Amino acid sequence: MAPNLTSGKFRVVSLINNSNPPVGVNLTRPAFQSVHLNGRVTTWAIEQEGDNTYRLSVGGYRYTGVIDNRVTASIHPEQNVEWIATYVKHEDAYTISAVNDESNGWTVSHPNEANSRIALRPLIIGHSFPPHYSPAQLYRFEELEE
Repeated sequence: MAPNLTSGKFRVVSLINNSNPPVGVNLTRPAFQSVHLNGRVTTWAIEQEGDNTYRLSVGGYRYTGVIDNRVTASIHPEQNVEWIATYVKHEDAYTISAVNDESNGWTVSHPNEANSRIALRPLIIGHSFPPHYSPAQLYRFEELEE
């Protein structure tokens, strides 16, 4: 059975390469900004909303949503998205997708760029048993001490 995430403080890391870069935001605090790899602020607050559904907050931004297919951190409640974290056992990682659109998931938009933005794109599932997922769409949640 898949381990369920619990509410708490985490670092979200991408499995795009062996260094497992963290996902975060810049130190500046505009009303919203894109979430990207190697952001300076990488502490995420995870709040469980329901079965495998979560509110994700980063860097003092209460809401995480999508603008122009880019995952964003925002101060605006209308940009709040409830997220599904689906555990992929054989990858020991999660895909992250919006509750209202499970076919699209967080994706490292330019895998070869150190500060690549996280986009919302169709989940790529390879035809194999068990199914294979793109490393650009797999994430781990590393729990932090409170």
